Amino acid sequence: MGTPGLPNYHGRQLLRELKRLREQADMTQEEAGTRLHLTLQKLSRIENGQLPGYHELRAMLRLYGLPPEDWNPRLELWELAKKRGWWRDLGLKDGSYVCMENEAARAVEFSLGLLPALVQTERYARASLQHVSDAEAAVTVRIRRQRRLFSDEKPLVLHALIHEPAVQQGVDREQLVHLVERAQLPNVTLQIVPQSAGLHGGLEGSMTLLEFPDPDEPDIVCTETVLGLAQSQDRDTVVAARHRLDQLVSLALTPEDSLDTIKALIW
Repeated sequence: MGTPGLPNYHGRQLLRELKRLREQADMTQEEAGTRLHLTLQKLSRIENGQLPGYHELRAMLRLYGLPPEDWNPRLELWELAKKRGWWRDLGLKDGSYVCMENEAARAVEFSLGLLPALVQTERYARASLQHVSDAEAAVTVRIRRQRRLFSDEKPLVLHALIHEPAVQQGVDREQLVHLVERAQLPNVTLQIVPQSAGLHGGLEGSMTLLEFPDPDEPDIVCTETVLGLAQSQDRDTVVAARHRLDQLVSLALTPEDSLDTIKALIW
């Protein structure tokens, strides 16, 4: 049986590879499905987001003419695609964004109202999440996400753009010191967008752009409101979001001036 729902980054890599191998073998979906004893609908679902079963995968690799000595990388992708995310063990019901962030190489975020999750202290996180149904689990997940900034294998590169009022509302000294420490990490860039910048596109809401190491994996833009998470990999939408973020970078204080602004609030 295949796994329903959109697979993770490794699963998406595998599905792209299976489609490439079929096309390289000069087979239509209908022909491949017939020879695999799969319906056309089932093979289409596999190529568009449903993981095949382990034995289905092996049959596809065999049919598409891939030498057995080259199977292991594809089988390893399948294992990684099936691996349970750490957030599942912490009780997070909807891990779609956390899963994507966990797979991304770089995140560019503009925060309006609240500080970015990856630079929050536990106390600030708890205060900002007190309205959610399972606040303690949400806090635990939020703090656990921050480990990506310190990963030995693939640390997340974070460019955080913060609207100035967010640094001054509900932020204690501990949180300010924490911001300074995070801003000094080599993979973190922190900039404050000052109120003096006037009206700009960021005032319409927070957004995050996630970029992936695989050139075949489209970047994705995400926003979250009281109605939930909205996300898109549509090229035009991502280009528009990137343009807006670039504009905010140009309006923001330099990283050095941003750091001085935060330090001044500590004292």
